[in-house]
Amino acid sequence: MAEIWRRYETLMIFDPELGVEGTEDMIQKVREIITGNEGRVLKTERWGLRDLAFELKGRRKGYYLILEYAGIPRVASELDRRLNLLDTVVKFQTLKLADAIDPNALPEPVEIAPEQVTATPTVAPTPTVAPTPTVAPTPAERGEEKEGSGEQTGEDEG
Repeated sequence: MAEIWRRYETLMIFDPELGVEGTEDMIQKVREIITGNEGRVLKTERWGLRDLAFELKGRRKGYYLILEYAGIPRVASELDRRLNLLDTVVKFQTLKLADAIDPNALPEPVEIAPEQVTATPTVAPTPTVAPTPTVAPTPAERGEEKEGSGEQTGEDEG
C-alpha cells in the first residue's frame, strides 16, 4: 500500500557568510535531501539576506529561504534531521500544511527571487484589546424603583 503524502513548508535561515555560491549550494543540497527521499519541491522562495529579529548563534543577519514540498512523512523528518547536523543552518522550522494529498495533483515547481518578495519576514503582533471599564448599572438600568417615592426611575415609554 502506498504511503499518504503530506505537504510541508520549511523556513531556513543560513549563515550569511556562505555568500551567493555557498547559499546556492545549500539550497541544492536541501532539494536533494527532499528528492532523495521521494519528495517533490513545489516552491522555492528566496527572501535573501535579512536582519534577524534577535541575535542567533552570534549572528545579526541571515539568508532566509522557504521551501514548500510534498512527500511521505519521512521526507520532513529526514530533512529536519539533516538540517540539525549542518553548522551553516542558523535556524529552521517545518510546518505541515496539508494531510493526505494526491501526489498526481501537485502544481509545477515555482521559484521566487528575493526581489519578488515584498514583505519583511516578521511575525504579526497579537492584537491587544483594551479592557472595557466596568461600571455598576444604575438603579434605572436595573429597573428598580426608588423607595418611598412611588416613582419609577426608568425612561417614560411615551
